Amino acid sequence: MNPRQPGEGIYRDGTYLEMSGGTWHLEQAPFKAKEILRFLARHGEIQPNSVCEIGCGAGGILAELQKLLPDHVAFTGYEISPQAHALSARFSNDKCQYILGDVFADSSVYDLVLVLDVVEHVEDCFSFLQGTKQKGHWKIYRIPLDTHAGVVLRGVNSWDRLGHIHLFTIETALKSLEYTGHRVVDWILTDNDFATPRALSSRIADFVRIPLAMFSVKLAARLVGGYSLLILAE
Repeated sequence: MNPRQPGEGIYRDGTYLEMSGGTWHLEQAPFKAKEILRFLARHGEIQPNSVCEIGCGAGGILAELQKLLPDHVAFTGYEISPQAHALSARFSNDKCQYILGDVFADSSVYDLVLVLDVVEHVEDCFSFLQGTKQKGHWKIYRIPLDTHAGVVLRGVNSWDRLGHIHLFTIETALKSLEYTGHRVVDWILTDNDFATPRALSSRIADFVRIPLAMFSVKLAARLVGGYSLLILAE
């Protein structure tokens, strides 16, 4: 495999660390953790004692959640990248551990499983989703909506820049979970700009997106993009 091409090898050989500017998107962790908390606030029935993140990257999201959730909650992150795992070491403690390796080789199950911006990177995403379903009762998925009218008209994709080898719409993301045996309980659209500030030159679409979103966020996601889907499933 050419390591510069999309595929799971780029997460092990250091290519993706370079693509992310050496941070593995650690700067996005505070926003994403608060996003998860706001979503959980809609569902008081979910009171986890154990939280697992599959594809935890540099470990920042679990570290932020540990600050925000009760002290008794235990956190476990799984990651296949040795570079990302090395970055997560600074956050490790008695209640928050990070494991380098295949989550599905571990028989542990958890109250809440987080799969955030991961599904779009996995070559066999359906087998992956079938596996993540078995890792706990509640699952929260965050899936970017890379397919919208804007990218279709421009003829661009997110493969080379972001390593996204599956490009989802609202409908295909939800159908993928249903197809793999999940029951979708709730979902919301989230604005990626708050997690990933962009250069002024790349914000031209916002002149269309922001007014559209005031009318309909779903319409803005379909036409212009810039959103992810946050999904709660059983």
